[in-house]
Amino acid sequence: MHKTHFIICLILMLLASLIYAQEKPAKVSRISMKEDTHINEAMQIMEHFSLQENGRKMLNLSKYNGSINIPISNLEWRRALDLILMQNDLKLEEGVGYYAVRDADYGVSSPGTPGHTEPSEEQKNAEAKQVRIKAVAMLADRSYLKNLGVDWSSVFNGQVTVNAGFAGGSQLVSPFTLSGSGSADIGKYTVDINTLIRTIESNQKGSILAEPSILVTSGKTGNIQVGQDISIKTADEAGNTKDSFYATGIIMNVTPTIVMVDGEELIMMKLSIERSSGQPSAISTVITKSTSSTELILYNREEAVIAGLFDTDETKVRSGVPILKDLPWWVFGLRYLTGYDSYEKRERELIITIRAEILDSALDRLRKIQKEAQEVHIQPE
Repeated sequence: MHKTHFIICLILMLLASLIYAQEKPAKVSRISMKEDTHINEAMQIMEHFSLQENGRKMLNLSKYNGSINIPISNLEWRRALDLILMQNDLKLEEGVGYYAVRDADYGVSSPGTPGHTEPSEEQKNAEAKQVRIKAVAMLADRSYLKNLGVDWSSVFNGQVTVNAGFAGGSQLVSPFTLSGSGSADIGKYTVDINTLIRTIESNQKGSILAEPSILVTSGKTGNIQVGQDISIKTADEAGNTKDSFYATGIIMNVTPTIVMVDGEELIMMKLSIERSSGQPSAISTVITKSTSSTELILYNREEAVIAGLFDTDETKVRSGVPILKDLPWWVFGLRYLTGYDSYEKRERELIITIRAEILDSALDRLRKIQKEAQEVHIQPE
């Protein structure tokens, strides 16, 4: 009887220990990592716990190769993995015997459908249309432009209005009439902008400084500089001398963006123009600067004019008796008796014409050339 009672008690004790072991929660694996921990190092740490729990390896199959960018403090390793993936725009793929970390856009073919992959920024730029910007920068005599009666505010469709009633009207009619570019109006002439610029240059009342041309992708910024960089020596906090460079000359920054309005393509253009020059000296360097910035909306192949940037050119002129006026001062001082110096000031205006033309994307141009070559190839001989 006592032996039977002992066996029953032993069985009850074994059953109780088994029930307690099943109800006792498993030990949770927790980890801590700094935010500058490399992603591959973090994968190796979490792989140790993954192998212990379910025998799965950790694989980093993403393009990301930086730090985890988030501090992990005493977190369960699976929760820590989710936070790292969320912070770095990654996702987890579970397979037989492995966990694979991949890029968020892996396996997606099109928005909302499986297998879509978003095009890269370079691919988007290659498929975007481009804008060719042609500019002409001219420095013209301001008094001559006044005599011509040029009204830059009247620019339309590549032409500008010139008032023939001014004193310089007679100088204007002949060259424009011969070229056939001007159409007479009552008291005024409508003249092609390029013809006007060439006429000013041929009469030696102005000079073309630059004629840059640049191709810019829609939405991107193009830069043109015609001039030079000047260096200015400065001293840092430690007393060391260093050179700081500043861009001078004619500098143009342009950002064209093609927009569709009522089925028509228009060019919205942000434009800034600077004309500057530096005058270095032993004490300091003076940078003289004239700037203009604006936003334009042009249609394809339209021209616009930016004017109103003035400067003054001072010229020293030696006058008097020929030969004697140019003698050195030590020849009895004759240069002071036979000649004198005078200074002539001349106001000049910087005129810049802008012409914008929409071009197909590089990919479309390539396909067009390939198509034309194919058509030529299949034509019968």
